[in-house]
Amino acid sequence: MKNYPINLIFIFLLFWGCKPSESLEDLADELEIISEEPGDSQETQTFTEEDQKNIQRLIQLTLGDLFQEELAGDFLDSLDRRYMYDQVDLNADGNKEILVGLAGPYFCGSGGCTLLLLTNHGDVITRFSVVKYPVFIDQESTNGWKNLILYSGSENRLVTFDGQTYPSNPSTLEVYGSSIDELSKILEWESNNIFSF
Repeated sequence: MKNYPINLIFIFLLFWGCKPSESLEDLADELEIISEEPGDSQETQTFTEEDQKNIQRLIQLTLGDLFQEELAGDFLDSLDRRYMYDQVDLNADGNKEILVGLAGPYFCGSGGCTLLLLTNHGDVITRFSVVKYPVFIDQESTNGWKNLILYSGSENRLVTFDGQTYPSNPSTLEVYGSSIDELSKILEWESNNIFSF
């Protein structure tokens, strides 16, 4: 009988996972159950294929909501709606934030692309401009959040959390003078799948 509560949780998750998501809020609630427990390392957490599909739907709903005027006005063609994403727990709360790198011509120019940092519920924490991929995660933290190293304005820039958000235009920030060779690297063209919203 020791496994009884675990079986109930499994049945609940199985039922909930088969339930269609109607809205951003429903999907965010659904994703709450696949969040890390505090103290888990991000390297050991794995998401199932279905979890990843739910995260992709959450991103697509978020992007559709953020850019509804552009979509309604036919400003975005299929090439403009491309994106890639990665997940990382930046504030050690057990929930992985989602970094969404927009990859289409509408969001990218010679200076870089638009990068979004979302909560695991799809809320926007920061909308970065003029960023070139990949993104590097520093070992150091500021105000409880990992520092980011973003390539912007022809230099790697140190981007620190101010207690509410990260600065949106990294090109104006101080140059990161240390080596990036040992840092975690995400949003790489070579290793990330490209999706569309």
